Amino acid sequence: MCRSTMSTPAADRLSRPLPHHVAVIGAAGGLGQGILSVCRAEGVGFTAIVRSRPERITDVPRGCRVAVVTSLADRAALTDALSGADAVLTALGVTSTSDDRSALLSAHMGTVEASMLAAGVDRIIVINTLLASAPGTPPSRAMRLFSWIPTRIGRGASEQQAVVAALGSGAFSSLRWTLVRAGVNARGKDERPVASAEWDSAVNSWFPVSYAAMGRWMIEEAASNEFVRAAPLVSRRRR
Repeated sequence: MCRSTMSTPAADRLSRPLPHHVAVIGAAGGLGQGILSVCRAEGVGFTAIVRSRPERITDVPRGCRVAVVTSLADRAALTDALSGADAVLTALGVTSTSDDRSALLSAHMGTVEASMLAAGVDRIIVINTLLASAPGTPPSRAMRLFSWIPTRIGRGASEQQAVVAALGSGAFSSLRWTLVRAGVNARGKDERPVASAEWDSAVNSWFPVSYAAMGRWMIEEAASNEFVRAAPLVSRRRR
């Protein structure tokens, strides 16, 4: 397990258990980097999975590594990258790769599942948008609207909805999955995300949290297993 000498304020230290090692798909993006920063601070081992330019991932502690997997269809490469992980965290958002089939989770969920099982890991945390409905329910009006937009946003919304629909149809059925419906951005640093099944009577707000705060919540959930095969809404606490 890799360790970091970075310290964190007492108020920010986790009270919930942490995994020993996580594999992060999409590690080079904003959320991916946020997850890795928490791993370094808390001594959680990581495998940073990227499609290209592994040099983007710097400060790789001993026991951690960067794995280049150019396509989610590559079962052998994925299996090797996921080996040794306690859980898989996805950090795939709306990017220029949203129209590249090799990068689409929705197109390769069967391969990801088979690779995880071959690697001996059955826990996965999947990030999605606050606008997503729970698996097995119709898409929200907002998701339908964004999916019709012929831009990167539309392609991203279509991909996110496809992942939700696949879970509702039985994808990842042999895994302990969590679909995190959340809003994240590059701003903020002190939020403590809260989770609920739905908005009614929840303490959640609609405000997004920072990449690091969301990464911390995902790492905690990977070990605490409070939302297995569920789709919690995760955002800032309502004030």
